Amino acid sequence: MNNLDWRNKVLLAGGAVGALLGVVAAYLYVNAVESPEDPPELSPAEAVAVGLAVLGVLRQIASLPEGKKKRKVR
Repeated sequence: MNNLDWRNKVLLAGGAVGALLGVVAAYLYVNAVESPEDPPELSPAEAVAVGLAVLGVLRQIASLPEGKKKRKVR
C-alpha cells in the first residue's frame, strides 16, 4: 500500500508541474506573437522540432532511475 501512496503523489505532482509548464509555455508563445489580430502560424518543421525536444526531455526524465541504479552498483 505504501508504494501506491508515493506513486499517486508523484503522478499528482507531475501533472501539476506539467499543467503549470504548459500554461507558462502558452503564455510565452502568445506574448512572442508580433500582431495581436492575426493568429500565429506554426510551420510543420517548427512543430516537429518542438515535438522532438519534448520527447528528448521525456526520455531524460524516464532515464533518471537508471542513473541511480548505476551509482549503487559502483
